[in-house]
Amino acid sequence: MNQINLIGRITKNLELKTASNGNVFLGFTIAVSEHRKDGEHTNFIPCIAFNHTAENMNKYLGKGSLISVEGRLQVRSSNKEGKYENIINVAADRVHFLESQKVKKELSVEQNNEVLTSQFNNNSTDENEDYQTLQDSILWD
Repeated sequence: MNQINLIGRITKNLELKTASNGNVFLGFTIAVSEHRKDGEHTNFIPCIAFNHTAENMNKYLGKGSLISVEGRLQVRSSNKEGKYENIINVAADRVHFLESQKVKKELSVEQNNEVLTSQFNNNSTDENEDYQTLQDSILWD
C-alpha cells in the first residue's frame, strides 16, 4: 500500500503551472514537524497537486497555510550530466484546508465585519459557496 498522510504548513508562495498536455499542476513544499526525544525536528516534504485541487489551492492558500495532504509517494529517476538521482515527492490526491493564510490576510485588510459578511453573503452563488467551503474546511478532490 502506498499511502501518505501529512499535516504541515506551505513553505513558499504558490505558483500554478500548465503542463504541455494542458493540465494544470502546482508544486509545493510543506513543513511537517516531528517530535523526537532530542527535541522537535522539521521535515520539508515536496508535493504536487493537479487540476481542480491545484486551482483551488492557488486560489485560497498561500505561504504559511496549514493543510492536510493525503496522497501517495512517487519516485522517479533523473540523469543529469551523468549523475543519477532519485526524485521523491508526494502526489496529493486530497488536500484539506485547515487554515488559509492567504484568505486570512485578505480578510484582515477589512476591519468591518458587516462589510465582510456582505461580500460573502450576496446573491452570487459562487462567492457564497467559496466562503462556505473555507468555513467547513471542505475536501477538494
